[in-house]
Amino acid sequence: MEEKTTFKGISAYPGTVYGKVFRWKQTKRKREDRTDLSPEEIKEEVDLLKKGLQKTEDDLADLVQKSKQNEELSQILESQIVFLNDPLFRARVFERIAQNKESAGLALETAVSSLYDEFQSIPDEFFRERADHILDIGKRIESNLYPEKGTEPTVIPEDVILIAKEITPSEMIQLGKSKLRGIATDFGGKTGHTAIIARNYGIPTIVGLKNITSHVEDDDYILLDATKGILNRSPGIDEIKLAGIKSEIKKTIPIREISDGPRELKTKDGKTFSLRANIDSEEEVDTAFLQGADGIGLVRTEILFIRYVEFKPTEEEQFAVYKRILLKMVGRPVTFRVWDIGADKMENGYEEENPFLGNRGIRYLLRHPHFFKEQLRALLRASEFGTMRIMLPMITTRSEILQTKVLIKECLEELKTQGLAITKKIPLGIMVETPACALNLPFLGNHVDFYSIGTNDLLQYLLAVERNNHLVGDLYNPWQVVFLLLLKNIVDVANSQKKPISICGEIGSDPMFTAVLIGLGIRDLSSALPLMKEVGEKVTEISTWKAKLLAEQVISLAGEEKFDEIEKLVLETKG
Repeated sequence: MEEKTTFKGISAYPGTVYGKVFRWKQTKRKREDRTDLSPEEIKEEVDLLKKGLQKTEDDLADLVQKSKQNEELSQILESQIVFLNDPLFRARVFERIAQNKESAGLALETAVSSLYDEFQSIPDEFFRERADHILDIGKRIESNLYPEKGTEPTVIPEDVILIAKEITPSEMIQLGKSKLRGIATDFGGKTGHTAIIARNYGIPTIVGLKNITSHVEDDDYILLDATKGILNRSPGIDEIKLAGIKSEIKKTIPIREISDGPRELKTKDGKTFSLRANIDSEEEVDTAFLQGADGIGLVRTEILFIRYVEFKPTEEEQFAVYKRILLKMVGRPVTFRVWDIGADKMENGYEEENPFLGNRGIRYLLRHPHFFKEQLRALLRASEFGTMRIMLPMITTRSEILQTKVLIKECLEELKTQGLAITKKIPLGIMVETPACALNLPFLGNHVDFYSIGTNDLLQYLLAVERNNHLVGDLYNPWQVVFLLLLKNIVDVANSQKKPISICGEIGSDPMFTAVLIGLGIRDLSSALPLMKEVGEKVTEISTWKAKLLAEQVISLAGEEKFDEIEKLVLETKG
């Protein structure tokens, strides 16, 4: 047996599966590369490229129509069409044909490779992970340049774990997903498109395994623990029995029975608990309602930037979407986070050496008040159609809240002059996602109505570890004692102020953390939809006193960095 048997990556969608390996092989098309074209041949290659570009755009548009039932997937393809039509991208390829006298295929490959390297060098992980767009588009164009030299599509056997260096968005969409038990890739991050699409289809997936493709062969049997982000190449029979052989998450099962509204979710000793949903698309609202969510704890409004291909949706377009979401939730509270632009979210239009510490979230919005006020007016208008809460991202100072309140007041006055009097009191809350905000809560409480902890960013800023960087992924550990103590402090301050406090970050979706969070004093979680059922079950299985004892024990072990013992303790604690 080779020495290395376990590989650590980034969990993109949880679940534990045992199965046979199928390696995804990407074939390279044969073509004749030239750098000595005559003027007439240059014209022919330019015409060939134009036809290839048009055929590629038509293919993508067709795929968009076929995937309309899944908004997130169609949005990915629509963004590829936008990139395909980018004048700078096209100019690079045409210039190589005209100036370097290169054949179309060679010019395309060189331009794509150059752009891919440029994206990979961008500090922002969000854009690095979007580099797969470029490769995907390049492959599509090349296949349309030389269709007669293509190969038959790869046939995936039934019931396999797909292993690949990386999978482009269109490849991922066209895979026979019903045949896949799991996915593991060398490259990729938690916010990349392989991860996004895997989550849409509920396929247990680990990305960022670095070199797994060189350590497994077709028909090997492996254990994929996508809950912990570990792939075991040579599992023992006891590990296989312990893990089970099926995905842990079932999307279609409601959190609880639903009649006219969600039933109360309670801990084992009868304490009421609220479980809401995080949503990434309007379509997910229906699922959240049917699953019995107490409301929407986080609407990521940036999703509208993908829906509306122009730079930004208008006030009217925003209003229509916000109104529909509120109506669909039939009175259950919906928390809209205002545009969280910058860093690993949406592009802010600036080149920054460290965008995570730059012009993002509320900082960007206050620097662009006209843009911000368009969203605020749309939200205020929509508030009449349901129970709305507004949440501000990336807060670090009191003045950011006060400046926002001034803008809200201005919007209310503007709407009033238009004959639209907003009668409802709309709670205003903040994301607690920076250490500065967390420590500043005693001075912020008089200015906000609620808090929601964004654990993803809070952990990365506290530990100085970029959360999507696989090179330091082992350090991005929510069991670190400083993080647990900070969470406890936030909850204690919120309770002393009698302010509602919830968690909408990733650990709120992780059943492993549910009991510990209850022990730290959390009574309100917002979870990713596929994980809500299991999180809800964990709530009902634990008493608050037992959870508090567990949290104390976990903090003690965390102080000694006994992380394996923590996970064992959490898994073994019952009642």
